[in-house]
Amino acid sequence: MRSRIEISLVFIVMLIITSGCGSTARTEAVGSPPPATDRMSDGSWSDDVLQGTWEGTAWRINSRGASRILDRLEITCEPNGLLRVKREWQTIEGAGGHKGRTPVMKDEEDLIGVFDARTGRFRFVEMEEPGTMEGHLVDRDTIDLFSTQPGRQPSTSHAQLQRQPAP
Repeated sequence: MRSRIEISLVFIVMLIITSGCGSTARTEAVGSPPPATDRMSDGSWSDDVLQGTWEGTAWRINSRGASRILDRLEITCEPNGLLRVKREWQTIEGAGGHKGRTPVMKDEEDLIGVFDARTGRFRFVEMEEPGTMEGHLVDRDTIDLFSTQPGRQPSTSHAQLQRQPAP
């Protein structure tokens, strides 16, 4: 009888080890609101989820070389998924960038864009240069962003930007 109990105990321990032992306990306090997601019941995002200021650092490579930059976007959402963007960047370390043919260590640019609330994807174009930016919402406070500018002074970067608190 004792060996049967030991075998059963070993079997149960092996079952637990091979199945994993994850907790399903919730950590939220009773009555606390669910985390904000800006998602609709059909899984799409709200039209104005991108509204606000986003900031982060990234490595960029361009015709001058590699640079680490601080990237900041101020996004204004308009009806029908249309966007207006003010982009500011500054070099933290490295070669810097350019404004036209002039080497610079920081710059401001105006962009326009579109947002697809069904997928969370967006695309921006620069108003004065042939640059484009595209990306998607990772969550309500994080965007994944790729920037590309073709031509004689090419540039490309990838960053994750975080939503900044309202002033």
